[in-house]
Amino acid sequence: MNHQKLSRAIFSVAVVSLVLVFAAIEAFAVPSFKRQTGQDCMTCHTIFPELTSVGRAFKLTGYVLNKKMTSYQFPPPLSGMAQMSFTHTKSAQPSDSVADVWSSHFLSSGNDNIAAPQQASLFYAGQIYDKLGAFVQGTYASDTNKVAMDFADIRYANSFSLCDKDFIYGITLNNNPTGEDLWNTTPAFSFPYAASNVAPTPAASTLIDNTLATQVGGVGLYAYYNSWVYAAFTVYRTTDTGITYPFGAGNTISTIVDGAAPYWRVALQHQWNDHSFELGTYGMAANVFSEPYTNSPTNHFTDVALDAQYQFIHANHVFSAQTTWIHENQNLAGSFALGNAENQYNSLNTYKINLNYYYRSKLGTIGGSGGFFSTTGSTDTGLYASDPVGGSYTGSPNSNGFILEMDYLAPWQYAYTKFSVQYVIYNKFNGSGTNYDGFGRNASGNNTLYLLVWLAF
Repeated sequence: MNHQKLSRAIFSVAVVSLVLVFAAIEAFAVPSFKRQTGQDCMTCHTIFPELTSVGRAFKLTGYVLNKKMTSYQFPPPLSGMAQMSFTHTKSAQPSDSVADVWSSHFLSSGNDNIAAPQQASLFYAGQIYDKLGAFVQGTYASDTNKVAMDFADIRYANSFSLCDKDFIYGITLNNNPTGEDLWNTTPAFSFPYAASNVAPTPAASTLIDNTLATQVGGVGLYAYYNSWVYAAFTVYRTTDTGITYPFGAGNTISTIVDGAAPYWRVALQHQWNDHSFELGTYGMAANVFSEPYTNSPTNHFTDVALDAQYQFIHANHVFSAQTTWIHENQNLAGSFALGNAENQYNSLNTYKINLNYYYRSKLGTIGGSGGFFSTTGSTDTGLYASDPVGGSYTGSPNSNGFILEMDYLAPWQYAYTKFSVQYVIYNKFNGSGTNYDGFGRNASGNNTLYLLVWLAF
């Protein structure tokens, strides 16, 4: 890597970040949840966006808890977010893989890219009225150069006593299966919480692993009894037309569900002293059109997953661990009939685990995470064909590697700012460690250094 380019990149990110930080400080802007509740961010988060037990309770009860116990918020609970990043991949990418990225006009090469911003978001995050609240995020993304709906979770929640125990129940309208969940094990809010939008990523992922994010909208019911058992059931449909259209506004709808797609979730939690432990299962089933139009034949996907989380939070020390395993059965009748799949029946498995430790002090919060990820599945040369960088010479989806990340959360109170250094290591990429794409690229060529400044205000 050219040291002059690296110096320019880091300097540019730092300058843009400091300008935004000081602008936020001058405006005395704060995240809307903190403003609404009067609580420090560390009450609800270990380090954003991982939730503590208090944060999970706040989400569960509809984002409505407020320090004045009023029925509505004035001014409205609005917040903003900006992400500035620098990406370096070990091996250069073809020029056309980054040529259309808006941020490449700022600085880019085959290896290096600055995104300033990578994302910029506006949130309505907090109470709407009485027991109705929302977390709605609209985002400008530099890789698409568009503003679109990012995440939406609108909730009504209430509670009553059952056998002298609290029974909380609610309704959610949201646009990402698993986004409604309370634990940071399910895909929507799992580690890594941010990643490069220009670095190569493996070709295969299960349907429930963010494939349907913003592609669907749904309505669901959930319940939580005695701070012990949680259950949820949501039915989704595509956001291309109809009542769910606003949940995908501005996004390209490339995965179209035929009819309804049910999602289910059950989890058990136990909390004692400074510890909490969760064990659960989740899944969904969907018929998906094999091409991005509704008169194409359909494929059927069934995803079943297990997950677990452990947290220890005491004074200055925070430790947590999350893991999930997803198994997907694929009936690719539609793609097989069109000649786009070699097999009619395939399977795909995803496994992830990460460990996190943070130390809190008056000088800020510092710590890091280490994670392992693995995808394995059926070999299919129709689905995974040879192609530069993103293809598979063997037709295999198998990929695995490690993610190492260091984070520093700044101590100032006027703008929530996190600095991250992340390194992604690939042992295997799209089926092989060497010449995986058939054009001479090795898995290690996609190893990625990612620097991020994440500002919320």
